[in-house]
Amino acid sequence: MALLSSLLWAGVLDADLPAAQFLTLHTTLEVTSIIVAMLGFGIAWHAYSEDRPGNIAVLGAVLFGTALLDFGHTLSYTGMPELVTPSGPGKAISFWLPARFLVAVGLLVIALRPWQPLKNRYSRHALIGAVLLYVALMYWVILFRPDLVPVFFVPGQGLTPLKVRVEYLLVAIYGTAAWLFYRQSRRNVGFNAADLFAAAAIAGLSELFFTRYGSVTDLVNASGHVYKIVSYYFIYRVVFVDSVHLPFDALHQALSKEKVRAAEQHSFVRTLDLLEEAVLELDRRGRILSANSGWWLLVGTAPMVDTSLLAHVHEEDRSAFELHLVGLVSGQKDEFRGRYRIQTQARPEQWMECRFVVERDDDGEVTGARGVLRDITKSYLQERHITYMALHDALTSLPNRVLLEDRIKQAIQQAARTGNRVGVCFIDLDHFKNINDAYGHKAGDALLLTLSQLLKDCLRDGDTLARWGGDEFVVLLPDLTTADAARQVAQKMVDAMRQTVMLETLVINATFSMGIAVYPDDESSGDIDSLLAQADRAMFYAKSQGRNNFQLFADMSSKGLGKKELYIQTRLAQAIRDQRIAVWYQPQVAARPHVDGRQRLIGVEALARWHDADLGWISPGSFIPMAENLGLIGELGHLVRRQAFEQFRAWRQTHPDLTLAINISKRQLFASDFMLMLLADVERYELDPRSLVLEVTESVALMDVEFAEERLRQLSNAGFTLAIDDFGTGYASLSQLHELPIGELKIDISFVRRVHTAEGLRMAQGIISLAQALRLRTVAEGVEDENTACVLRDLGVDVLQGYYFARPCPASELSALPLFVNGETLAG
Repeated sequence: MALLSSLLWAGVLDADLPAAQFLTLHTTLEVTSIIVAMLGFGIAWHAYSEDRPGNIAVLGAVLFGTALLDFGHTLSYTGMPELVTPSGPGKAISFWLPARFLVAVGLLVIALRPWQPLKNRYSRHALIGAVLLYVALMYWVILFRPDLVPVFFVPGQGLTPLKVRVEYLLVAIYGTAAWLFYRQSRRNVGFNAADLFAAAAIAGLSELFFTRYGSVTDLVNASGHVYKIVSYYFIYRVVFVDSVHLPFDALHQALSKEKVRAAEQHSFVRTLDLLEEAVLELDRRGRILSANSGWWLLVGTAPMVDTSLLAHVHEEDRSAFELHLVGLVSGQKDEFRGRYRIQTQARPEQWMECRFVVERDDDGEVTGARGVLRDITKSYLQERHITYMALHDALTSLPNRVLLEDRIKQAIQQAARTGNRVGVCFIDLDHFKNINDAYGHKAGDALLLTLSQLLKDCLRDGDTLARWGGDEFVVLLPDLTTADAARQVAQKMVDAMRQTVMLETLVINATFSMGIAVYPDDESSGDIDSLLAQADRAMFYAKSQGRNNFQLFADMSSKGLGKKELYIQTRLAQAIRDQRIAVWYQPQVAARPHVDGRQRLIGVEALARWHDADLGWISPGSFIPMAENLGLIGELGHLVRRQAFEQFRAWRQTHPDLTLAINISKRQLFASDFMLMLLADVERYELDPRSLVLEVTESVALMDVEFAEERLRQLSNAGFTLAIDDFGTGYASLSQLHELPIGELKIDISFVRRVHTAEGLRMAQGIISLAQALRLRTVAEGVEDENTACVLRDLGVDVLQGYYFARPCPASELSALPLFVNGETLAG
């Protein structure tokens, strides 16, 4: 179009049309432009909404005013009938220029104004009113006061300079608007800036035609009208696209999204049906407005109209459910969740987990509720079973520790209010391990079930029998009027246990040891752990008194049982279980040193040590005999043996000729599974039995010669070296020593300490001579100085052990000793 306008401007296409034909052409072009303008106005005005851009309303008002002025221009053209005043070029131009100014200014305003809605709903009416006022003023001046209108055209001469200057002003306004629209189109703004740029640019080209036509009927004039129509078309496109096309696109997209959303909702509903979850819509009265198939499957009935949800809720839960539902539909709460039972024909107890939310209309008024319900019957019953199992013993179904401690707490709180007493009885079956070993764990479990029923039959209503663990039980006796009442219940249980228990083909007589503590007589603070601990202490005291009896904690205090001894008894088992018993080591050196005088380390002895947080170091002479009496020596020995074997395996990497001496108690030696456990530990730690020395006391070795000889021979055949510890304190005969597979005699420390006396020297010499005659190695323990070491060396002792070389110490300290590193003597 710019090229065509250039040709017309240069006069290349200059031509004149006949006046009659041009009038028809002019009228046709103007009517076309009026139609396009009015279409644009109609769309912009009637498609307007408050959220639409206000610039479209500006365009509509401009097009409306322009169409009215173009109508006056059409009727004023040369050859048209008279409109108030005679028609002619000057009158036509007088209507033309106000119309062009209206469009130019309108486009410039739109180019400068942000593309956003009008400030209020009446702005467009004010705008159209202003345009109509402007049009009316132009009509009045041109038709009724032509003397006020400047001269724009002189017949025979053409356009006046004023007319040309006004046209160039219009070109400048259009050009500015076009430049602004062009910049906006490059920034990807949210409106059709490209078409607005085309409209302003083409309108500017149109005005250039009207700066140089010489005749109102020439081709330049006609081309200017055509360009104006094209400009109107682009303005119309902007109005149509923004007011009709874009909303229809948005509507189409919304419909597409709605279609997708509907498909998704349909898919969700089908998925819910697969999951058998119920989705309900309720009115304010709690009646079901709609429900998916999952709901009717859950309740097991055919779909019904206008049924009440409360009618399906279990009668015991109905009042609570109704209270929550009323709070929801009244607007007091926005949602509620819960677990409730519903009444169905399928199952007597059906649990539902539900969540309901309130439904409101656009004004915020509550219209009803929407909810989802899920059948949780299976998981709820499993959860309840798990809760039961968490509080009860799996074998006996008795309360476990957690439930017991809660009941003790409640009983103490009740007793504190009423002034009554609470008894706690700690029961441990006597020699239950022997029953498991002899008859198997299945028989042991059956015995526990039978005994638990026997004990329960002895209790009052309100008493609690709980399984503490293993073969231990605890009885809670609440609401006792006196402490003797606990003694009476305990005696009743002891009497019940005296009967013979029949387990299919087995006949078993079982006994127990019981300790009793009473609140507030024995523990006034109400601390549950302290009360149980005192009952546990009393139980251990009952075991020390020969088992098969019960002891009250108060009776122990009256008998003057030392607190320290009591503490050791009650804490020993826990110390063994928690592996708080440590192993220390004392070196054994060869009596004959190296040629250069360095002592030769040939072995170490493993010794049990116990450090308590409250009492400090506890002597092995105290806790080892106690472990024997309480039946814990097997566990203690196994603990010491595993620690010692693990450390010895590490030492053998650097000292392959080193030996390890370890003490074996009477109970360990005579235990039926001792050989199997010992060999299993040796294999586990990859040790050579020939490097291990098993020490048994003289009294143990000779207590039951026949059985001891058999067991010791088994150990000897397995490769272990056997040693008699504390030799000289028993009554061994030469024949007995000759029969036993002994490889080493360990001289008792009492003889070593007396070697400096004539009598002691003769005793030590006699023991050493006896060992040499039997070809046994001798070990002297308790060597505390060099003089003693020299005497024993001269007497022919093979191995020396004592403080002179090193005190018992942890493995880390022993590994750092010069004696361990390079064989040097460490006097001490």
